[in-house]
This record gives sequence, structure tokens and C-alpha cells, in this order.
Amino acid sequence: MERIAVGVQGDFAPGDGYLAALEESFGTTSLGLGIGCLQMRLDGLSRRQAEKLERRFRPFVVDSARDPDVRIALRQAGVTSFLRSPEPGRLETYRLESRVCSGRTVLWSYEFAGTIETFGRQALLALVQAEGPLFDRGLENFLRVLTASFILESGGFLVHASGVVRGGKAYVFFGPSGSGKSTVTHLSLDDLVLSDDLTLVIRGNGRYEAAGIPFGMAHHRVPDTNRSFPIASLNRLVQSREVRREPLRGARALAEVASCLPFVMQETVKADRAVEVLGRALCEIPAYRLYFRKEPAFWDVVEER
Repeated sequence: MERIAVGVQGDFAPGDGYLAALEESFGTTSLGLGIGCLQMRLDGLSRRQAEKLERRFRPFVVDSARDPDVRIALRQAGVTSFLRSPEPGRLETYRLESRVCSGRTVLWSYEFAGTIETFGRQALLALVQAEGPLFDRGLENFLRVLTASFILESGGFLVHASGVVRGGKAYVFFGPSGSGKSTVTHLSLDDLVLSDDLTLVIRGNGRYEAAGIPFGMAHHRVPDTNRSFPIASLNRLVQSREVRREPLRGARALAEVASCLPFVMQETVKADRAVEVLGRALCEIPAYRLYFRKEPAFWDVVEER
């Protein structure tokens, strides 16, 4: 496919004709990933790409021959970018554009464009480069959106939160950027960290459990395990001079958690489903507003019965 330098002049919104014409893959190799209860398979990888991803996403790699929940076909984009990159020295909030038509979501950002068909259990991902930072960032950002979309159908949700396992139980700490999610993990050095930025909440074994994901950590470290753990509590972080917590219940709890769900609250159908899923989860998982300062003493409050 001929490469078109569209990003130099401006944004390029991929239309249906462009997406339908994408045929050139990177190769014929597949890679399976198991994230919580979600099984996905990446098709159209080169052998080199698959080997790198297998090392990078271990221990989340699973048998690619298994019947996955979603198949993702990778394609060469044939363009240099979809959204124009920020000018040097200019700060810009990460841009992700989308449109929804006939049950299909079309997404595009700087280095990727793709489609997600939740009920069709398939997705298409076009990447502007075959390797390097643009490939890595484009793949990970797309997989985050895909995970957030598909997990809703299993009764779970993806939340902007750190996840820490202590005593066999998972404690989920959520909040907007700057609330202290990474700080909590730094203050929990003897515990198992599932994530410092995005945590997957799933419904399994008759209860709600927290699982790490192999992408999305602020410091780009893949968790040491793909296991999930029963959730002891959800904690909305508030930095404070004092250390205490107060219960979050009803509509207030729903609003606090919903505000930290990435990607899905911008679409009416997904937002409705997310609110339904959250409502059920909050009937079983205790939620709190946790006031804490930067010292491990917050654990004394979090582990109170």
C-alpha cells in the first residue's frame, strides 16, 4: 500500500472506504492474550512483532488457537498519521476521535485507526508503523479501548485505578489524574501491584475480582501475574493531611466510579450498559472516600473491618 503523508498537513479521518480497502497485514502470525476473563487474539502479525509482544506481555500470553472473545485483524495503515501531532513544546491532551454507526465503533488517534464490533466479536486495527514507539503506543491505546468495551458484556468494567493485593485480597484505589493512584503503589512496596493506572474489575467465581492488564501502567511495567483477586473495597482517593475514610453509597458512589471509567461513557449505549454494570457491582463491593497523606499509615484505615 502506498504511504500518504497526510499528518504533515492536517488530520485524516478514516472513512468507511479507507477502512474497507485495508488488506495488507504485517504477516501471518497470531498471538493470544488472556486479560482477566477476556480472551483476545491478534492476527496479521509478523513473526518479529509476535516474538516481541510475547516477551513484552508475558504472563498474559495464551494459546492463540483457543476460541477468543474477540479477534483483532492488524493491518498496515499506509498513512503516516491520522491526527496531526502537537507542535514541539506545545502541551496537548491526548486526542482520540470516534464515531458509531450500525453497532460498529470507529476510532482513530495519532498513530492508529480501528473498528470495534462488540457483538460481532471482531476488530480491525491499522497502525502507521511496523515497530517502534508508534506501533507500541498505537496497539496499547487501541487495546485499552477494546478491553473497556468488551468487558462490559461480561459484567465487568475497566477503571482508572491502581490495584494492590494484600493478604490475598485486592484493594482498588480510583480517582482522576493526580489523585494519588501511583503514590499508593509506591507506598505498598511489599504488596503485589496489579496496576498503577488501569485496573480491570471482573465478575468471576461468584464474586467481583480485580485483575491487572499488560498495558496502561503509568510506568509501563507489566504486572507479575495474570491472576485476579477478590475485591475488598473500592477507594476514591483524596489527598489530605488527615487519614480517614467515609462510606460511598447509592447515587454518589455510582457517580464517583462512573467518572473514572475511560472510553465508554461517551457513547450512549455503552454508557447505559456501564451504569447498569456499576450498579450491580456496587451492591456487593464496599466503596469509600479515602482521605490519605503520603505515608503507609493509610493501610490501617483501609484494612479496618
